[in-house]
Amino acid sequence: MKNIVMKLNILLLFGLVLVLSNCTRDLSEEAKPATFPANGDVYIDGFSPGLEYLPFGDSYFEAFSVDEQTVYEGESAMRFDVPNVGDPDGAYAGAIFPDYGGRDLSGFDALTFWAKASQAATINEIGFGQDFAENKYEVTLLNLELTTNWRQYTIAIPDPSKLTEIDGLFWYSEGPEDGVGYSFWIDELKFEKTGKVAQQRPLIFDGTDASVQTFVGVAAEPAGLKLIVNLGNGRDQTLTVAPSYFEFTSSDPGVAIVDEAGNIVGVSPGEAVITATLGGVEAAGSARVTVTGEFNGAPTPTQDPADVISIFSDAYTNEPVDYYNGYWAPFQTTQGQDDINIAGDNIIFYRELNFVGIQFLDDAPTINASSMTHLHIDIQPREPVEPGDYLNIQVADVGPDNAFGTGDDSSGEISIPGSSLTEGEWYSLDVPFSDLGGLTGRSNLAQVIFVSDATISSIYVDNVYFYNDGGSGGPTGPTMAAPAPTAGAADVISIFSDAYTNINSNLNPDWGQGTQVSQVSIEGNNTLLYTGLNFQGLELESSTDVSEMEFLHIDYWTENSSALNAFLISTGPTETASALPVPTSGWASVDIPLGDFSPVDLADIIQMKFDGNGDIYLDNIYFYKSSGGGGDEPTAAAPTPSQNAGDVISMFSNAYTNVGVDTWRTDWSAATLEDIQVAGNDVKKYTALDFVGIETTGGNLIDASSMTHFRVDIWTPNMTTFRIKLVDFGADAAFGGGDDTEHELVFDNPAQGQWVSYDIPLSDFENLTGTSNLAQLIFSGLPAGGGTLFVDNVYYYQQ
Repeated sequence: MKNIVMKLNILLLFGLVLVLSNCTRDLSEEAKPATFPANGDVYIDGFSPGLEYLPFGDSYFEAFSVDEQTVYEGESAMRFDVPNVGDPDGAYAGAIFPDYGGRDLSGFDALTFWAKASQAATINEIGFGQDFAENKYEVTLLNLELTTNWRQYTIAIPDPSKLTEIDGLFWYSEGPEDGVGYSFWIDELKFEKTGKVAQQRPLIFDGTDASVQTFVGVAAEPAGLKLIVNLGNGRDQTLTVAPSYFEFTSSDPGVAIVDEAGNIVGVSPGEAVITATLGGVEAAGSARVTVTGEFNGAPTPTQDPADVISIFSDAYTNEPVDYYNGYWAPFQTTQGQDDINIAGDNIIFYRELNFVGIQFLDDAPTINASSMTHLHIDIQPREPVEPGDYLNIQVADVGPDNAFGTGDDSSGEISIPGSSLTEGEWYSLDVPFSDLGGLTGRSNLAQVIFVSDATISSIYVDNVYFYNDGGSGGPTGPTMAAPAPTAGAADVISIFSDAYTNINSNLNPDWGQGTQVSQVSIEGNNTLLYTGLNFQGLELESSTDVSEMEFLHIDYWTENSSALNAFLISTGPTETASALPVPTSGWASVDIPLGDFSPVDLADIIQMKFDGNGDIYLDNIYFYKSSGGGGDEPTAAAPTPSQNAGDVISMFSNAYTNVGVDTWRTDWSAATLEDIQVAGNDVKKYTALDFVGIETTGGNLIDASSMTHFRVDIWTPNMTTFRIKLVDFGADAAFGGGDDTEHELVFDNPAQGQWVSYDIPLSDFENLTGTSNLAQLIFSGLPAGGGTLFVDNVYYYQQ
């Protein structure tokens, strides 16, 4: 499948020099209107006078070059190199070619050019009229098919009489084909009078008789503006064209008019029908506009400004943002603007909504909302809403490096069901950050994203802000205690844990560190807290021999750290670090093989140390060996789950009521299944494991769309790799229907001989695009065909 590009209309000069000429003109009472050169040439063996090249801000800047080898005619042609998927310098190629001195193209009827490609390809968008300003006379041709041979192409001008002054002479936007980049060439690019443009058939609202509801003073842009023409070769060409090419008429200008920018504006309550012509030809389609009266603004916010970080609101001072609508075309269909003013109230109006983002990352700094507790947004649907519709709100944090895609990003989502939304009425969303499952940090917030099922396609948005509920600062640490250890006490040397007898140590030696050290109680469990970590030591009272142990176990929790290392130190001093992944999603448990700390002398451990940054919660710091876990089978039950039953969909657990499961071992599995009990608790035991499939297909599909996490407890005596795969069959609820998705997570070196709890955000299953029809759960691992795996507490839950 072809990768479609996302285009942002951001003007970057990219080293281009704009030469401005200061001209003086003698004025008189009979001065004539300015005229512009009627030069139709764009690229004929070089740029025509005044032509510039300006790439889109997120495109591959080096895409364009002049090629003197591959030409159609003359000495050179334009070459465009489309990048591969994932190219760090840009995901697609795209640019405009303006002449800001202006051209008069009224004597031409089409833009023509010759083109070829290094392979058969389809250019996503190509046309003229984009100028990084009004784009007043923009024309877009979608999906232009190229071959490996030179071929002439024509893009019709909808109404040449309009183009007495135009800046945007050419533009394109193209992504890789099947993930792979390629090259294409364009030569002899010019506007000309072909005499072949005929049979014009303009459309508004895609040729349908649409209904539009609006308020007095509210502007709405007509949708579905297109032109179908015949180019004399028997084929029709369909173009998407700007409103300025049309002449609009209202059946009752006292109710609604169309302004100079092409927007439908409500004047007074009532109904009016909007029609249009293009070049004197009547357009198919119309809009019956219902103006319902004065607009009722969103509720006035009441939070103290001192407790608010505002993104968009007249009630507060707003933080800088990059944009309120990224125009991530072509996937995004949303049209929007942030400057609608109704009775003095600024409103964001999103139309044709599928998804849209507000971003504060590039030109505007990310937002540190770590002291805030809630997100507030006021939303008003502008059309009827069915109970099954939905509108999702996502919040994204880019982590301490302030960049997407570097491994420390996180995001959370809340869904507003259609049953909560009513056309024309404001809905006020106040959601605690703790309900945005998957959002592990909020110190570097970068985006607020609206996602619709496309049925809710038109909304007003106001009062987007983060706030502190009561100024308490909100939850800044874990609300649940760290998992209870399962290693036998006889096989443990504990530094810090309520579960064992700890050896004597100084938890806060004076090493000149800046870290603040305290102990806090979480659900009655003593927990170490390092606030503002730079480095921090743990000093053992005497040299400790841990050479008979196998692992160092640490439970830790952090939402704002970007670096965390754990050190063992022996006399010398000799020290070695082990890096811990941060930030965490809930409590993270690590079991570090002691061999990883070589050349530290394990018979002479005198200190531990942590360094990094952020605020870190620590518990259950101990050395252990796995031989005391009951040999090849567990002797103790898995940890008892603590999630509220109302927030759980359980497949297998004595702690909850389980949903129906078709089979815990499909006939295509490569493993042996045995149902056993451990300390009176039901457990699934798999031996000779290569992979095993667990299915919920026979009327038992699991809808986990309201859940945020997947949980499983495992115990293994010998597995060195453990994998978990989730499979969703999609809306058709059938395998192989084209909408199936799946994702597998790999966990290397799981702790052996003890229960290991995996609490995994569903967002970590990145390629699993839906969780409403979960049908398969697959466990696998190494050694292939030789693994032994005990499984308990398999469930989905909402954090």
